[in-house]
Amino acid sequence: MALSTVRLGAPVPVPRSLIIAGANTKTHIAEAGAVLGEMVGPREPMLLAKATSSLCGAHDDIILPLETKKLDYEVELGVIIGCKARRLSEKDVKDYVAGFTVTNDISARDIQLAEHEKNPFFRVHYIGKSFDTFCPAGPALVTVDEFTWGKPLKMSTKVNGEIRQNSDTSDLYFGIEALVAYASRSMTLFPGDMIATGSPAGVAYFMNPQRFLQPADLVCCEIEGVGVIENRVRPEQIS
Repeated sequence: MALSTVRLGAPVPVPRSLIIAGANTKTHIAEAGAVLGEMVGPREPMLLAKATSSLCGAHDDIILPLETKKLDYEVELGVIIGCKARRLSEKDVKDYVAGFTVTNDISARDIQLAEHEKNPFFRVHYIGKSFDTFCPAGPALVTVDEFTWGKPLKMSTKVNGEIRQNSDTSDLYFGIEALVAYASRSMTLFPGDMIATGSPAGVAYFMNPQRFLQPADLVCCEIEGVGVIENRVRPEQIS
């Protein structure tokens, strides 16, 4: 059977935890600072989460919900946990990682940033990032033994063939070891749990003018040695 004839689902269909590292690249912090004012780098990782039901496959459609007009993309390296872990030291993290996958951390920015609220501290990160299909992942789980650990991996996003994000994993503010060890301080990590490590500059929200995803857009996220995921945006149909 040809690979092109089958659907590739998410490489880990139902993890217990789907964690994402917010504001975790130097270039992303810089582009945010250019719009929001000077930003100081974080002292510790900012870990957010998505509902595990947001996962979808490498070529599934991204559903544009009725509730948002500001759909955004973020290519991220997904780290898949291989065995139960708690309070890891950074030097031991490699032994607890099964491998890597490509993820696209889709966000409804107007919901995430609570543009409907007057309180400036009000944020709805979880809901704004957790709609169905808001976490395309794949095309496979590439095991740790296929990489030189610590080697920077190129990462990019194209929308309809136009390069929007173009960087590598050396851009990460906190690397894989720091993120996994930090997460394991507060929670037990289980096999199949995924940590998305952060996205570089080039997101739609910080472009001038902003260029959010629209129906029929084709979003292609690629990470060197891990693979390519390609997803079409489709408006939600309510029957």
